[in-house]
Amino acid sequence: MTWLIFSFLSAFTFSLVTVLDKVIITKHVSSAKVFILGLGITQTAMGFYLFPWLISHYPLIPSLIALVSGIVCAIYLIIMFMAMESQDVSRLIPVVSTYPIFVAFLSYAFLGESIGLYIWLSIILTVSGAVMVSLGPSQSGRASTSIRLMILLFFGSLCFGLSQFLAKIIVDDMELWPQFMLRSLGVGIASSFVIFFPGVKKGFIQLVKTPKSFFLFFFTEGILAFAAIAFFYFAIYAGEVYLVSTVMSSRPVFVFFLGIILSLPFIKILSERLEGKALYVRAIGTFMTVAGVSGIALL
Repeated sequence: MTWLIFSFLSAFTFSLVTVLDKVIITKHVSSAKVFILGLGITQTAMGFYLFPWLISHYPLIPSLIALVSGIVCAIYLIIMFMAMESQDVSRLIPVVSTYPIFVAFLSYAFLGESIGLYIWLSIILTVSGAVMVSLGPSQSGRASTSIRLMILLFFGSLCFGLSQFLAKIIVDDMELWPQFMLRSLGVGIASSFVIFFPGVKKGFIQLVKTPKSFFLFFFTEGILAFAAIAFFYFAIYAGEVYLVSTVMSSRPVFVFFLGIILSLPFIKILSERLEGKALYVRAIGTFMTVAGVSGIALL
């Protein structure tokens, strides 16, 4: 059950990263694009210096697949971070955590991984809970996540699932750390294109010149995110990718409770909805997500 431990560690660490990302985007940078540029630079630094060695020591096709895995993951990250500017983090994350359903289909179709009826039911329960959390009523009593945004978020979730699937299919051709580095390079290259938007370069320079903001960014993206991604790779090298993905989709649960804690009046770091029907609906949706993930882990 090593894969299960690493999957939960990745989910929990990613939840911390997600909440801190929300804080940074809303309070420490001028726009989400500035944050994305910082992410691109950080991720590129993790893999760029090893790139020539990796290409010369591993077959070209697996190396390119690892790189594409990072590029596809970057699409997911860009969609998620842009949405964070206007959406509650506890409403956003469940939708982008529906990727297990895509991973399960890909694994069943291309990797020959056996998926029973109860596993499918657990996956559907997980995804349904995620949608319920995100479409639950906002402070005004209506669903604040538009259908257009929902479609975009589901597309981002699909990209993340595809990224995980690509990472899994080359585990026999490439060791963990080389793939980790190439994936980081792919994320970095794709994310860095936001530098061409007006004001992004200036905003990033301002971030670097602000010690408190830069330290929080470096701690989140350079240390915590590194650990979360590493736990994910440890998990997929130890178990089947659709199982790992579904257990990792428990991230909304951790984000939900962290959001509540950080939104308490005497803390007030976030501004999540804490009472009434909105909290009730999100709690039910979160419970469904937990139940679905538990079914995956125990069956």
